[in-house]
Amino acid sequence: MTHRTVPADPFTVHIAEEEVEDLRRRLQRTRFPNEPAGNRHWDYGTSLPYMEKLVSYWRDDFDWRAAEEKLNRFPQFRATFTDDEGEDHTIHFIYERGTKTDSGPDPIPLVMTHGWPSTFREFLDVVEPLAHPERFGRKGPAFDVIVPSLIGYGFSSLPRKPIGPAAIADLWHRLMTECLGYDTYAAQAGDWGSFVTSRLALQHPDAVRAIHLTMLPLRPTLKDESQKPVSDEESKWIGEMQRWWRQEEGYRSIQSTKPMALAFGLMDSPAGLAGWLADKYYRLGDTDKTDTIDGMERRFPYDDILTQFSIYWFTGTINSANTLYKAGPAEGSHQLKPGERVTVPVAYSEYPIDVLPVTPRSWAERSYNIVRWRIMEKGGHFAAMEEPDYFADDVRDAFAEMLK
Repeated sequence: MTHRTVPADPFTVHIAEEEVEDLRRRLQRTRFPNEPAGNRHWDYGTSLPYMEKLVSYWRDDFDWRAAEEKLNRFPQFRATFTDDEGEDHTIHFIYERGTKTDSGPDPIPLVMTHGWPSTFREFLDVVEPLAHPERFGRKGPAFDVIVPSLIGYGFSSLPRKPIGPAAIADLWHRLMTECLGYDTYAAQAGDWGSFVTSRLALQHPDAVRAIHLTMLPLRPTLKDESQKPVSDEESKWIGEMQRWWRQEEGYRSIQSTKPMALAFGLMDSPAGLAGWLADKYYRLGDTDKTDTIDGMERRFPYDDILTQFSIYWFTGTINSANTLYKAGPAEGSHQLKPGERVTVPVAYSEYPIDVLPVTPRSWAERSYNIVRWRIMEKGGHFAAMEEPDYFADDVRDAFAEMLK
């Protein structure tokens, strides 16, 4: 099928005042649940005292117009592509052209993809440092930074039929080549974005120069003759991962099986939405787990985390976002075919994520051409929000090494 080249239309985030007021009214009518004894460390889920403070701030102090102004700091666009089944998909994205530095090559096109429960706002604090490093006293390279909203998230369109990372990767490739005109580009991501970026590298290796990941989602076919026996280190890690997920996978089980059963509550109640999402920021962020409320507030200031939650609320995309957990496994895009491997250069940076065990490099190399390996000292699952300077320096250094 021949696809048409689609121009991108300028876009500005603006939510009607009546929708902002409706959110406040709903927050005023919040009914809080009881909290069982023993939830100081969120063992039963999101903390009631934290939620009481968060909802109060969202209702009385959060300034959505100020958040809009920050979201609109960089040029944004939307472009629509028709897939092979005839469905149109509109991609919302930030596009900040980089400044050529005296110490580096021309800006490198870099597409950065967020995950769940995040939005394009996750990367907002690193766009300028990556596009214009000399403003921050850093050497090049600089990047043309492209930050799309995943299909079904934020200001991108809701798919009629949920699509997975492999299909999204093809849309990203068309965005970069057909719409923005790049022959080659680099990519960076974590969480669901790492699925999309890994598929980009697999499906378009001639265009993808290198990738940087903070999560390694692809799984090898261990029974294939190309695979070595699982080592003792790998076996121990697999067991630790399985134990960790048995404790934490409740949200994933629901979203990957019956997301509609959850959707009505999250779409109708902003407090319900925030309670569902906040638990993941606590669990996966590098928060102080000894003083849980203060640790959350310091790691994820209210204005930052509520901008994320507000994007989900105002765009009505929580169900389409959650449904990626069902569409992804259905697509099977995480499983490599026998003998298949990402061959483009890969930099991996693992940030501390609560109690997750450190990944053995030997495991990563089964699926990826690892050329740079870093175990980071601080930051968590939302590293670009949590430690933007540290994250931006690492990304810049990684591509400087891989693309020199």
